[in-house]
Amino acid sequence: MTCKPEKIQFSSLPLAVDSPVPLHHQLSEGIMRELRQSRVEAGRTLPSVLQLSNDLKLNRATVRKAYAALESEQVIGRSPGGRLLNVTETFVRSFSARSLTAVGMVLPSRMEHLFLSEAHTALMTVSGIMDAAADLGFAAMVVPLPEEDCELKRLTGWLKEMLSKLNGLIYLGEDSTHRHDRAFELLLAEQSLPQVFISGHRFREHLGIVHVDLPGGADAAVDYLYGLGHRRFAVFGTMPPVREMFQLQTFDRIPEMARAVRRRANLPEKRVITGPPEVFPLAELREQLSASDRPTALLCASDRAAAKAIELANSMGLEVPRDLSVIGYGDTDAAGPLTSIHHPWLLSGRTAVEMVAESLRRNRPVNTLDRTLAAPLRIRRTTAAAPRAGG
Repeated sequence: MTCKPEKIQFSSLPLAVDSPVPLHHQLSEGIMRELRQSRVEAGRTLPSVLQLSNDLKLNRATVRKAYAALESEQVIGRSPGGRLLNVTETFVRSFSARSLTAVGMVLPSRMEHLFLSEAHTALMTVSGIMDAAADLGFAAMVVPLPEEDCELKRLTGWLKEMLSKLNGLIYLGEDSTHRHDRAFELLLAEQSLPQVFISGHRFREHLGIVHVDLPGGADAAVDYLYGLGHRRFAVFGTMPPVREMFQLQTFDRIPEMARAVRRRANLPEKRVITGPPEVFPLAELREQLSASDRPTALLCASDRAAAKAIELANSMGLEVPRDLSVIGYGDTDAAGPLTSIHHPWLLSGRTAVEMVAESLRRNRPVNTLDRTLAAPLRIRRTTAAAPRAGG
């Protein structure tokens, strides 16, 4: 007696009732993703409408719409008697033969803005994405996001068109205007293709993350300064806004630098000198550098912040590095021959593409392929031994 294979189970599909994406669309895409990831063979039977609606606590009409969409795409088909729904041979063959075509880049601003000096680091990451895509034999394209006031029908049409062109998505962040929030929600709800967020925090479980080892870089910087005899530190820079989505690791730089200092030395709160985005707190820094027990070492949250700090120190008659050692973040040459924690801009873009390709080729969820990249210290001319009088 031949045993029939068990029915496929979909008891843990992620569904968001408050999403702008209709539940039946979430359900059909979730089922398709599960079939792909588990490499289900042709002929396997799906749960009945009644069973799946009970398992997922959904309305039967929602399940019927999802199944109808999957039938129309020839993902599933009915048995000769018409009662059972099975995975089709067409779907299995099409997925097995699926090859890399294109990866989409979701940028925080228009390409023309990335050519500005303030944003060239993002352009370096884009270069890493495009070079890696070319090396791996598929294209990279910018995903044009529609405005948030687009009606849902138009947004879903845009999404379908995008998905027909892409094998993966890579996010560099979001703009500050929130013009594209509904489009982001639609993209993020789509789990049939791998999605990677570069240098940020995971805020959706299915996202893959390219992480940078900020703690390691900050510890290396402080250990180096401590070895040079420095005991009085300050941390300086601007803080980005808190975001519900796409919180970049930029937000962690000052807290990580302060933590690293406190491993080694006392760091009063007044010497964690921060300002709002793009507003360097130079008056507060001047006050600390004017104190009788002024800091002899300064950790900056960006190379631009370091350049501003060096300019201020020079205007006060302090010489870098004789009187003040300065370390930046980014390794961008923004302050000349600056000692800086290197951020792997190019490598982070390349790594994101490699994660997408590996997810597709090995049929593994991209969130199991997270990568952490080193942030080594690059020692140049802005650091030296602590001055004797202040050491």
